[in-house]
Amino acid sequence: MISREQNFSFFDNPFFSYDEFAKFEQQILQLAEKMALPLQDYVIDHLAVRVNSEQSAQRWLSALLMCGEILSDNIVNGRKIYLIQLDTPLTFANQQVQIIELPFPKNKHYPQEGWEHIEAVIPFLPKETANAWVERINSHFLWNKMTDVSVKVSEPKVEGERLPNPSIAVSCDHSTCIKVHPYHIKTIVVS
Repeated sequence: MISREQNFSFFDNPFFSYDEFAKFEQQILQLAEKMALPLQDYVIDHLAVRVNSEQSAQRWLSALLMCGEILSDNIVNGRKIYLIQLDTPLTFANQQVQIIELPFPKNKHYPQEGWEHIEAVIPFLPKETANAWVERINSHFLWNKMTDVSVKVSEPKVEGERLPNPSIAVSCDHSTCIKVHPYHIKTIVVS
């Protein structure tokens, strides 16, 4: 569980609501339980927010830059996505998470702005292809057989990236989402 003292420097900024963050963590833990995904077994490499307007994205970016620095600001699938590396990691699901993803809006309207998803790393097996990775994850967890969650498989495209980056997103009620991918986001950025 989150401790205000552990995340004091982040939540000292009045822009960030400790209560909203704690609610997001609780929703993620409930979704992980439903997915039978033991988060303690996988690295959570980043947390992500969603916004609906350029103004909201700029407010988030300004607030995040008071707590960290830009790790990456690439165009992904046609929109700017910032990765902010925090000076002090946030404690989330008993892990230290140092990166926040901030996608600028495209043409989609989200039901609510703010914390939206986490991404966890389930590594490739030796010599495993992206398609084989997706098949392995689907056959192991059977998320695509569940009727009370939505599952989306994608492969984000960033100019210059050399590593395959498949992603499986599982959401419940389209408000909270857990994504899994094979490489840590820092490894993808360096590639």
